[in-house]
Amino acid sequence: MKPGSGISGGFPVLRRKAKINFRSLHRQALVVDLHCDSILDHISGRRDIIRKTRGHIDLPKLEAGGVKVQVFAIFPDPKKIKAGEYESFVLHAAVAIRKLCHQHPDRLGLALSPRGLKRLVDQGRIAVVIGVEGGHALEGNLDRIYRFFRAGVRVLTLTWCNSNELADASWDKNRPHNGLSPQGREAVRIMNRLGMIIDLSHAAEASFYQALELSSAPVIASHSGVYALRRHNRNLKNDQLSALAQQGGMMGQVFLPAFLCPDPGRASINNVIHSIDYVVQKFGPGVIGLGSDFDGFSGRLKGLENAGKLPEITRRLLQLGYTEPDVRKILGLNFFRVWQEVWDNRAVTS
Repeated sequence: MKPGSGISGGFPVLRRKAKINFRSLHRQALVVDLHCDSILDHISGRRDIIRKTRGHIDLPKLEAGGVKVQVFAIFPDPKKIKAGEYESFVLHAAVAIRKLCHQHPDRLGLALSPRGLKRLVDQGRIAVVIGVEGGHALEGNLDRIYRFFRAGVRVLTLTWCNSNELADASWDKNRPHNGLSPQGREAVRIMNRLGMIIDLSHAAEASFYQALELSSAPVIASHSGVYALRRHNRNLKNDQLSALAQQGGMMGQVFLPAFLCPDPGRASINNVIHSIDYVVQKFGPGVIGLGSDFDGFSGRLKGLENAGKLPEITRRLLQLGYTEPDVRKILGLNFFRVWQEVWDNRAVTS
């Protein structure tokens, strides 16, 4: 990444065929990945993401892929971590991420606000955003939201695959709250006041709509797909995408093969591009971005085997006739807009 590449954008215009150098556009664009699980292996010592590894994401691959902003999800796996230890796990991981940024200040920096993100990108550094995947990490204690925020967390996924004290999950047949619980509603309000991004990937439909209606700021679904193209309970239906667009939120298009194709072995970059194009044609270019879920699944997606292959998305979108402003929105400006609105909303709700 070169200093001064900056954040720039435009307004949607009619699609037209144009000769644009995809490498140049991708290099200059704000490229954001809304979700990956890569930091978990680094924290555990299984691999050093600063060096080239076999994983989907490491620093050399992020740089090769032109990624300017990476959201690293801290996931306290309830299958591996004992109840009562979730908070310490999250806080320990947040410290490890901050340490990683401090150890490589010329290449990485922790983004705590949209302004901080822009400064890091302008300096030629990758902006790291910390997320927590799963409201179960709170264990019903809403004070943890404040502690997580002070530790640098800026994105919180209300649920993982399991329903929790806050909300029902799409993958869990046990849905005790019929959407959000009273605690879940208060969690949304707290996150709005802090300027923390609400992430509704994994949320059951009732949870999704209730959070969307309650939130005074745009929300995201960081790593989801299109239900109309692949009937999977982790994907968003058209009505959900429409509601997200009307609310000013966005979805990060997931790369996980099983969410793209009934036969995961046949999934490829073509499915990702088809999903993005489907959303744009029906709901506009302002509601879609990239949410790879890299290192959250095994195997490789053909054509998008790792973060270094992200320029292929830019190339494919230009081949479809997408304009430069719309490509920039999809690559990352939509996320920047959402976070800026979430951040500005603090003054309204506090």
